[in-house]
Amino acid sequence: MLITFEGIDGSGKSTQVQLLASWLQERGKKVATFREPGGTIITEKIRSILLTKDSEELSYKAELLLFLAARNHLISTKILPQLNEDTIVILDRFSDSTIAYQGFGRGLMIDEIQQLIDFATDKLRPNVTFYLDMCFTDTVKRLSAQSTRLDRFEALGEEFFEKVRNGYLFLQETESQRIKMISGTESIESIHSFITKQLQENFSSLL
Repeated sequence: MLITFEGIDGSGKSTQVQLLASWLQERGKKVATFREPGGTIITEKIRSILLTKDSEELSYKAELLLFLAARNHLISTKILPQLNEDTIVILDRFSDSTIAYQGFGRGLMIDEIQQLIDFATDKLRPNVTFYLDMCFTDTVKRLSAQSTRLDRFEALGEEFFEKVRNGYLFLQETESQRIKMISGTESIESIHSFITKQLQENFSSLL
């Protein structure tokens, strides 16, 4: 089973990934978690290139292709082998991020992006995606409270992130059966409860 988490930076995805992994492990399930881009030595190097502010001159198309290169490598070396061993794989970001960020955010052609995604992933699709919806103002407050230096994407500003959020909302409306939405401003416990309830109601045979 492949479960993905989506949302703009600061929406709380990473926290929910770890909570869900622990919940599944407590029930005796084999679980593997990865973040995108990342998860291997090669993809962590690509992540560093993409997130550092020193990469400001990177073109939008080059940015897109680097994300997809990292995804392909993670799928072939980590995700597919784990899925083939009946492991539940949980990802912090996947293909929906590419549509939202590089499509809606950067303004690249959605149809062309989807073709490249299909090529890079061999059309691998999540069983379910949890989208944590938050507006830019709320995520800024959360990121500021963490007192960490903003990366190349986090520093892009309100206009960019509202476009990204609109992309996520479009995807959720288009694929409501797969993408389950909850407000990222809910308590950590409420979000976790929503996620586990959705899994128990809709995927009990896979759990």
